[in-house]
Amino acid sequence: MKEEDFVSLSVKNKNGDLSPCHYDLDESNSAKISARCVTQKWLQRKSESMYFNPTYFLTLSFFKGSKSPINQYGDNKHIKKVILDFFYPSGKKPKDRLRLWFFVERHYESRKLHLHILMERPDGISWLMSKNRKITLSKDTLFQIIADDDYHLDDVMSECLTNHLKTHIKKLGLGKKSTNHKKIGDFTTRLRYVNKSFDKIDFDCWEHIDIQNSDL
Repeated sequence: MKEEDFVSLSVKNKNGDLSPCHYDLDESNSAKISARCVTQKWLQRKSESMYFNPTYFLTLSFFKGSKSPINQYGDNKHIKKVILDFFYPSGKKPKDRLRLWFFVERHYESRKLHLHILMERPDGISWLMSKNRKITLSKDTLFQIIADDDYHLDDVMSECLTNHLKTHIKKLGLGKKSTNHKKIGDFTTRLRYVNKSFDKIDFDCWEHIDIQNSDL
């Protein structure tokens, strides 16, 4: 690792508005260490201590993307509500509801932000049997469900959630690339991916992590 890759992550609380997560990150870095490395290790420890085991990796791109992380955090609050309302539409959410982690990333050319979400998976059968909102499926998907014995409920849930997001998040594009919902794969590899902004110096400290809206 190059010498310039090592930085001191001492947090300066200028506005007195740091969250406990920010202090936790600062205290975990008593020595000089790679910013990306210490953040990944901290998130790994958080996932273990919280038993956070995300199954899905969701990427959202916006046709009216913002360049401001603060503005994007405000949009993330609405996005989180839309996702939770899809799975739990009846008012108050259960204590054991699924959890989400939000990460913003800046597009290389436009400098506008898109969003990555690590999301836990609700039980598919319970979701299907519960008093849920109406869902939208394409005829092709419906045919595959009928014709293919190996068609997975995860695929149904994924398409329904995608359609729900496009309906209730007006800034999302209507194209297929605006919403990418897939299995997370190796969690450690995915953590490294969502923290790649450190290598580009796109944000100040941990600005790419939306701590306020993430279940950290």
